[in-house]
Amino acid sequence: MIFKVLELPIPSRHFLGCSKSVDRSWLASGAFYLACWLTASAQQNECPPQEHPDERPRPCLWRTDFSRNNGGFRFLDWLIAGCSLTDNGCNKLPSDRHVEYEGFDGWYNNMAIPNLGAVDTPLQRLLPTAYSDGVYQPVKRKVNPLQASQQLMSGTNGLYSKAARTAFSVYFGQQVVEEILDAQGRECPPEYFNINIEPGHKYRKDRPYLEHLPFHRTRYDKTSGLSPNNPRQQLNEITPYLDGGLVYGTSKGWADVLRYNADGKLAPGGKLASHSELGKNFPAENAQALPMANPPAPTNHSQYKEQGFTAPVDRFFKLGNPRGNENPFLLTFGILWFRWHNLFAEYFQFKHGKSWSDDRIFNEARKWVIATYQSVVLYDWLPKYMRAEPAEYKGYNPTINPQVSHVFQSAAMRFGHTLVTSGGYLRTENSVGCQPAATFRLSASEYSRRITGVRTCNSFWRSPEFFMKNPRNFDWFLMGLSSQSSEMEDNIIVEDLRGSVFGPLEFSRRDLMALNIQRGRDHGLPDYNTARKHFGLSTLKSLEVEEYKRVTGTEVNDDVLRKLKSLYEDPSQLDIWPGGLLETTKGPGQLFSKIILDQFERTRDGDRYWFENKKNDAFTDEERSRIRQVKIIDIILSITNLVAGEDIQEDPFTAVHPDNDIGENCQRALNVTVNCTLINGSSTTCKYLQQLWDENTETCTEVDTYDYFSGSEVSFVLSFGLVILVCAGLRAYVIIKAKRMKSIKAVKDSERVSFDELSHKAKERISYMESRDVIVKFDSDLKRIEVLSMKGELLRTVDFTNVEVLIRHSALFMRMVHQVSNHYDLFLMFQDEFYASKYKMGLDSFFERIGLVPNYRQEPKEKLRLHFTTVYDREKKLDEFSRVVLSNAFDVSSSEGKTVFPEEDDVLFIKITKTELAHQLGMLPDCLFVKQMFSIMDKNKDGFITLQEFWNVMVVFAKGSQTEKAELLFQLCDVSQTGSISSDDFASILRSTLSADGGNQDLSKVTRKILKFFGAGEGQPINFEQFKRFFGQDNYILENMGINFESKVERKASTFSLYKKQCPKNFTQEGREENLSVNPVIDMVYGISNQLRSKEQYYFWKSLYTLVMIGIFIERAYYYLVEQEHGGLRRVASVGVTFTRGAASAMMFTYSTLLITMCRNLLSKLRSTALHRFFPFDDMVSFHRYVGTWALFWTLMHVVGHAINFYHISTQTPIDLVCLFRDFFRRSHILPKFHYWCWETITGITGVFLTVQTAIIYAFAFKMRRHFFMWFWITHNTYPIFYFLLILHGCGRLVQEPFFLYFFIGPCIAFWFDKLVSMSRSKIKFDVLSAVHLPSNVILLKIRRPANFSYKSGQWVRIASLGISEYEYHPFTLSSSPHEKDLTVHIRAVGPWTYKIKSVYPDKSQMQDDDNYQQIYIDGPFGGSHEMWWNFETVVFVAGGIGVTPFSSILKEIAHKLKGSKSLLNTKKVFFLWITRSEKQFEWMSEILKKVEEVDSNNIIDIHIFITQFKSKYDLRTIVLYLAEQHFQRLSGTSLFTGLRAITHFGRPDFELVFKSIQDNCNAKVIGVFTCGAPALSEAVDQACHNLNRQRTFTCFKHYYEKF
Repeated sequence: MIFKVLELPIPSRHFLGCSKSVDRSWLASGAFYLACWLTASAQQNECPPQEHPDERPRPCLWRTDFSRNNGGFRFLDWLIAGCSLTDNGCNKLPSDRHVEYEGFDGWYNNMAIPNLGAVDTPLQRLLPTAYSDGVYQPVKRKVNPLQASQQLMSGTNGLYSKAARTAFSVYFGQQVVEEILDAQGRECPPEYFNINIEPGHKYRKDRPYLEHLPFHRTRYDKTSGLSPNNPRQQLNEITPYLDGGLVYGTSKGWADVLRYNADGKLAPGGKLASHSELGKNFPAENAQALPMANPPAPTNHSQYKEQGFTAPVDRFFKLGNPRGNENPFLLTFGILWFRWHNLFAEYFQFKHGKSWSDDRIFNEARKWVIATYQSVVLYDWLPKYMRAEPAEYKGYNPTINPQVSHVFQSAAMRFGHTLVTSGGYLRTENSVGCQPAATFRLSASEYSRRITGVRTCNSFWRSPEFFMKNPRNFDWFLMGLSSQSSEMEDNIIVEDLRGSVFGPLEFSRRDLMALNIQRGRDHGLPDYNTARKHFGLSTLKSLEVEEYKRVTGTEVNDDVLRKLKSLYEDPSQLDIWPGGLLETTKGPGQLFSKIILDQFERTRDGDRYWFENKKNDAFTDEERSRIRQVKIIDIILSITNLVAGEDIQEDPFTAVHPDNDIGENCQRALNVTVNCTLINGSSTTCKYLQQLWDENTETCTEVDTYDYFSGSEVSFVLSFGLVILVCAGLRAYVIIKAKRMKSIKAVKDSERVSFDELSHKAKERISYMESRDVIVKFDSDLKRIEVLSMKGELLRTVDFTNVEVLIRHSALFMRMVHQVSNHYDLFLMFQDEFYASKYKMGLDSFFERIGLVPNYRQEPKEKLRLHFTTVYDREKKLDEFSRVVLSNAFDVSSSEGKTVFPEEDDVLFIKITKTELAHQLGMLPDCLFVKQMFSIMDKNKDGFITLQEFWNVMVVFAKGSQTEKAELLFQLCDVSQTGSISSDDFASILRSTLSADGGNQDLSKVTRKILKFFGAGEGQPINFEQFKRFFGQDNYILENMGINFESKVERKASTFSLYKKQCPKNFTQEGREENLSVNPVIDMVYGISNQLRSKEQYYFWKSLYTLVMIGIFIERAYYYLVEQEHGGLRRVASVGVTFTRGAASAMMFTYSTLLITMCRNLLSKLRSTALHRFFPFDDMVSFHRYVGTWALFWTLMHVVGHAINFYHISTQTPIDLVCLFRDFFRRSHILPKFHYWCWETITGITGVFLTVQTAIIYAFAFKMRRHFFMWFWITHNTYPIFYFLLILHGCGRLVQEPFFLYFFIGPCIAFWFDKLVSMSRSKIKFDVLSAVHLPSNVILLKIRRPANFSYKSGQWVRIASLGISEYEYHPFTLSSSPHEKDLTVHIRAVGPWTYKIKSVYPDKSQMQDDDNYQQIYIDGPFGGSHEMWWNFETVVFVAGGIGVTPFSSILKEIAHKLKGSKSLLNTKKVFFLWITRSEKQFEWMSEILKKVEEVDSNNIIDIHIFITQFKSKYDLRTIVLYLAEQHFQRLSGTSLFTGLRAITHFGRPDFELVFKSIQDNCNAKVIGVFTCGAPALSEAVDQACHNLNRQRTFTCFKHYYEKF
């Protein structure tokens, strides 16, 4: 109230120094305020007045009211508007002129050389280079930088400045350097120039015992370093101008981000964004993740190791200087300039309101910030730092290069390192005692020790923490640093820099002084003497102490100079950094002073936007004059509440002294008095707070290291084990699924089996790992146990005639091993005790009935499981038995009658049962033929055959006469044992081998006809003489008669003829040797020639494709091995990256090519054009498999290569990985472990998915297609996902630009057009007219043929049934001919879908008249290789089973054409070979063949049917059938079995003999062989063609096949 009454102005609180120490009740009286007002008035009266409006006002004139409303912004009123502070108010508006604003990146600052001084341009080289090779190799000097640092720059720290410097000046200098210079970027790829750590150094003798200090060479201009005339030039990553880069960044994009708040909103009024928590006085947090420098804080090293990542970059304040958060002292100045900009922005907004846009305000504020910054640096800070004034400004000179010089960057600017303190103070205001504020502990050690201030080494990269804990720390840092002395100007560097400066995780504490020396060598700096000479200084003649002191005038201790002499010995070897540092007096020595002043003068004079340049029209003359007078204190007072002369001295760069004083409380707090010399040379007394040093601050944390692969071990193993696990899991799934299906089927079968009292359900163990469900029956009459499958099929018998029996069993008889002499063990396991006891009772009853007393012996389960004779053990003995007998019987060397039996007793005494004989013969034990054969061999009738008995019969086959063989055969046919063969005996033998009635003939009628031919009357038997006459002219059959024992002995060489019914002389070895050449080289040439001729198109394009593919691999591999050597990735990953990149390109090529091979419509269309003569369209399926195999090979190489690559990559430092993967963004706090690359990157995760998907697709494609077709179909139809992942995989840009699309686009377009064609017609519904269920589970579908549906014989379609699924298509060959009205397909039910077809389309006999079949979709037709048969003069069709369908279409067409013509134009001869198990399997085909035979009057078509259920026609088992067939053909002209004129053969054909016969009887140069059937059939035919093509003949077999 007193002020209101007296109408006195209320004084600012800044003059109330006692206000917080008095009693508040007294304050209430108002007396105290009056006293303080009087004091303040007195102080104001002492402040010198402003004599001229353009004269800088003292802070005491304008800093009395901090309010920014109405009378606010007083300093800016003077600075910008030119208002006199003596006026009560300022009505002047700031200039509204539009000017050219300075850019951010330095471009076009110099209009003549636009990139002069731009970002990422080379440093200026003032000195000649000294690269060891003259081009780029670092300078080689013998002195170890660590040793130089230790001996020349160590010593006691905590000393005070001799030149009145403050810590404020030192850290201000750091931000000045970072405004014009940033050449710390590491070269990419990483170039290491490591420093060896010598024994005895603390880094090596203490944990973690490091041997090398990592050092990265600096980034350089890639157009340099190519020759001695163009040596390597390092880059300055920012501009060399004082253009506000540390406030706004060096790009427009960076500056824009600084204006956005954390919530993404633009800061209003042209201001920089403010912090969301701390408010408008602090820069915003880095929510947008600007790529600011983010090395790991050394004090948190153990935490980072444990958690596996460092601190995120968004914790930092958002500044223009990427390194602005390095330490809290540097960050303090960053906040200062942030506030300074926003003050300008507020001022302009206040003065201009909405007439100026936010951008205009921002740019205008930026212009003024830059100008005032230039003035403060050049005319306020630099003279005091250098103790010398810069030269007078004479205007902008475009011929001056402002770029920072190498010697400034690598040596001179580092003079400030000797001034850096071990820590910094936070000090309170004068009004509260001016005491050091609360201390921050940054390490966990030494809690008992009293510490002061903030330790420099422990504050690295933790700067925001100080301001987040207490925003007032900003003011306190300003006051603390201005009250603290810099380190003494000498050669001593504090431990915080010399040994404990921050480093990477693998070397958390480094020696910055050693790095300084190494940096000079990296940049090719010459020696110290060369530098002095260049700058006009006298050079050293030696390194003697006196010489050094005389020339340089140094004040450094003589002991240090003597160490310098012992280290370097010669001035020509002395590095510039230690040499210049040892020149230090009260400031930089002679050399560094010249370098630093030269740099700042060039920076100023070469800047077109320098505020004093009158030609840029940025400011008026009056504005330039006022800017020139701005001091740092003006800025501090404008943006804080501090009071000059009270809280902080008017010149914070200079220590407190009588002419630069502060408040009384601070006078007392600054209790250290030091004699110092001011810039003008006068001596005075400087006052400081106690200096911070090792003894009164916390200790720097110790150096530590880090293994970057740690934490990757588990993920590495698991990730690459994933594919194996998937494959193994898939395999296990298939096995389990198959067993489950088998078990379900067995249960269903068992449900259909009727059990009686003599039947028992059990599980038989047939090997140590295999078992099966069985039914066991006791047959007392035959004295045997029968083991049947769940279907009721007989699996084995155990005969108990004349044997000894041992029953080994477990407790409760749950497991029983039946050991019967001359049998392998019967091992039965039972479900529970009930079944076991039931079986035991039945077994005892069985033994009782047959009069056998077995021995029982109980044994442990494991012994039973591991000790029993399996079927495989028995088969080994039987194989040996057969081998011995047959090798002796058929060995030509034994023809003299000398038999050689083995000496082993176990073979000599082996006895085989009738069941085992039947197994050897491939027949059933109850077969009449087996019974007869066994009866003949078993001379002693004991129920077993011995080795001798078996031998006696076999020798007849091998060496017996025709009569002896005929007698043996007669005995076999004499079933009734009467010495003659009746018609019933003969019919029984025929039935036992035929297993069915023959063809359309009555077997008994056939038998009577044959016996009549023997000369026997009706119902009369025949004797041996009549039987022998039966062979007549077929005596050669007896000569060749034998018995096939499953290839136990090599078969006799023979030939085969399709033309000769009798060819005895062809059954000799000579027939096989007639074409053999005596010259193997010629044979090889002919063989290769014929092989190439057989598939010349296919081999040509296959070879060309392979060469192109390998070329693609080699090109990429070479590129990364040689051309990309500078990329660095190969150096890290060795040859792994070479193979993976080459394999990746080959994968792109192969996977893209696969799409072309699947363009069915396109290929079918092209096949019908002339292009089929040049391209192997018929082999596209094979080509698809070939390409797919290569794709899998490259995939495996790629995956295995990446297993190696990513191991190496996971061991690399994060900063190196930035270089190696330049196009890949990664947050700076992430320590990329293997699981990061594999699971957290688009390239890695898609790579895993692709690998797994590839494994699944190929698993079902290679091995499981036939059994799991649905899964094959599903997995193959995931190809869109596969290709989508391939595209994403490359989009990660991990190593290279994605170029998979270059391979993919063309095939993709062709494929999708092809799919569109299929989709356009595959959705047309076709009516099924009828369905007929034929034998052998074959369904005939008759489909209405649309009018526009045209096709060729041999083509195929894809069918989907609406009754099953309209999306599931399956391929089938059209069995109808193009001339037929409707379409027909024959479908064999062998899988789930085809069995559904059988149920969805019942036989037409079961359909009602008004019933309709489900409609179908048809996609096609598609061309197949079989439609090209008419290109050959001689054609061979080979059909196996249901594979006869394409040939039915072709044969129908042939029959149709033969009706109107006697020839087939180009085709002269057609051979049709049909291999079928039984002539009854495909009776519908027989009807087609009959029609063909009827119209084939010229015998163009030669049909041969091979019935595989019989053995060879000369085998003892089928010789009677063959004789019957021969005589039936003679009598009726048709086959006994098929009713066709076609020749019927027994057993599987020997295709090589068949084709050789065709070759001998046809004079065709090229024979086309077309096969359709099971893979084994196609492979056998292909092998036969291959073998014949290798022979020296002029005939070439071209094989085309379709497999199912």
